[in-house]
Formats: sequence, structure tokens, C-alpha cells
Amino acid sequence: MQWPELNLSDDATKMLYKLRDRKQEWDKLKNTQPLFAILTGGLILYFMISFYRKVILVSGGNALAILDLLISNKLLTGSLLACISLFLFTQNRVSRIEKAKTKYENLRIEVIEKFDASWLKDVKSESRDQISSFLDNEYDINIIYKSK
Repeated sequence: MQWPELNLSDDATKMLYKLRDRKQEWDKLKNTQPLFAILTGGLILYFMISFYRKVILVSGGNALAILDLLISNKLLTGSLLACISLFLFTQNRVSRIEKAKTKYENLRIEVIEKFDASWLKDVKSESRDQISSFLDNEYDINIIYKSK
């Protein structure tokens, strides 16, 4: 079932397309987040083990020796900078996921309010039923009720 079969106005169709796009964007961000979290955790773990083996054990706890060993080892310094960068990138990505979720949820609630129909069976409620079942089956978008 495509949008034209549902006999929707242009505004309603645009709103439903936008809702679908926001849901897909949120899902894409949400699905790639574990990869970045695992990558960040692995790199931090690598840095911690390397730092302990190559700097802490060799320096004997001397602060100046720790700093000198850290700066002189390019691989360790690079991995520290990569850890910091990847951590900040992952943190930024989490905020983008939350922002995308909020935008999607706000539009979803707006769609629910716009497509408000009577509980009695009539043409408007049948159209709403078709739209809600289509969105639920095709894109996993709930416009039946506001709360999750």
C-alpha cells in the first residue's frame, strides 16, 4: 500500500514522509552506536595496558619520568589522542541520537494529534486505521497512542 492509495492530502503525505525519514535517521544512528562504543572501549583498554607496561612499570612512579616516557613514545601519545578524540566523537554521537529521538517523538505525537479520529467506525477512522497499520508494518512507527 502506497501513500496515494490512502487518498491523503499533500500536507499529510509530507508529514508522514518526514516522520518516516526521522525514524530511519534515528534507527541508523542508534544501530551504529554500539560499534563506536566498542571501538572506544577497546582503544581505551589498549591505551591503559600499554601505558601501564611501557610507562608506569618503567618509570617507577616518578612523575617526570612518566611524562617523558609518554611524550617520547609516539604510538602511546597517538593512541591517547585517538582515545580522547573517539571518546568525544562517541559522546557527540550520543547527543545526536537523543536529539534525533526527540525530533522523531515530537513529530510522531504531532501526527497522532493531527490524525485524531472518532472511536466510531466511519470513513475517517478507516483511513486512520489504514495509515497506522501501514506505518506500523512498513516502518515500525506507532501512531496509535502517544506513550511508548
